[in-house]
Amino acid sequence: MVDCPGANLYKPAHYPAKHHPGGRKVSCIQRRAFIKHKSTQPNTPGDLCRRNFLQLLSLGTVGLGFGVSIFTRGYAMAEEADKEMAHQLLMQGTKDFKGVRISEITPNDMFYQTTYAGVADLSLDTWQLRIEGLVDKPMNLKLDDLMKLMDKTEAVTLSCIGNHVGGDSIGNAVWEGVTLKKVLEHAGPKSGIKKVVFSGGEGYTDSIPFDIAMDGTVFLAYRMNGVPLPREHGFPLRAVVPGIYGMKNVKWLQKVELVDHDYKGYWETKGWSDMAEILTLSQILMPMTGQEIPAGTHVIGGIAYAGRRGVAKVELSLDGGKTWNPVELKPPLSKFAWVIWRYEWKANEKGNFRLQVRATDKKRKVQESGSLLGRSYPDGAKGIHEIKISIT
Repeated sequence: MVDCPGANLYKPAHYPAKHHPGGRKVSCIQRRAFIKHKSTQPNTPGDLCRRNFLQLLSLGTVGLGFGVSIFTRGYAMAEEADKEMAHQLLMQGTKDFKGVRISEITPNDMFYQTTYAGVADLSLDTWQLRIEGLVDKPMNLKLDDLMKLMDKTEAVTLSCIGNHVGGDSIGNAVWEGVTLKKVLEHAGPKSGIKKVVFSGGEGYTDSIPFDIAMDGTVFLAYRMNGVPLPREHGFPLRAVVPGIYGMKNVKWLQKVELVDHDYKGYWETKGWSDMAEILTLSQILMPMTGQEIPAGTHVIGGIAYAGRRGVAKVELSLDGGKTWNPVELKPPLSKFAWVIWRYEWKANEKGNFRLQVRATDKKRKVQESGSLLGRSYPDGAKGIHEIKISIT
């Protein structure tokens, strides 16, 4: 059996509400609710109902005390601007899409969780982020130092490289933090750097190419969906690397080191992809496979994601892949967030149907069909998601 990330996979509590992709425990009862609204592989590497969503927002008003810091300019204005942006994204992400009751935001307690060696328990009193390696000015930063550099609020979808076709080790959240580029520029990168190495508080390390670290898309996040980063998701700080599988998004971040060699993380030494670029994927989330649906007009819905390339179109097949129909896309919350799609099906013919979905990225590459098992080793699962339903 392939040794893979994600062996330590935690299951968040059940979230009895609107369907949220990314949860590890979604009941069949919960998924059936969307039909009423008319309208395997080996172990792998891992990385709002409105009422609960508003509770998250109320928690977001709880702040941390900030002392004197080396970074001060414009902090108060930047903080308020980012909080307002996060609020707007969160509100936008919970709106229904023409009968598709799928939230664009995965609640924190439903967001998939994977660890290398358990959840790190770090204290803000002693925690600091060390910037070292090929830099002119090695630095030790406290959380308030980083918060005064705040310049990023963005919805980003994360996915485990070990996620199988149609799997739930994927989630979308609004993250707040500071771009890695800004932090590294304060330290003064030297020449000859190849990789930026992240070290987490539980002993896990991984790396990304220096050019990606400096392209302005990667950031260090300390808030998730309007509240301080939850402990199980990396408190007090984690890396968010858009479009790259979760194993590169190191949690409980304690050290960032710039090196002149091709550093390989734990999972790369086991044969998993070092680039770890998220492959194009799509899923049908409503209805659920095996569902019996009365004849009539129904809305089929789901998600699609193509990482940094972006989703150009999504197609749905009602006949097991023989023919394909274009679907309607909801504009994503950001260029690094999944898209919600819908298709209005006039299902007047009774019988059994195989529904399949596929996405095409903005480079005009159609989602790979892959193997029947949709295995993820070594660079992510390839395959078409399919469900079987009956029209009665």
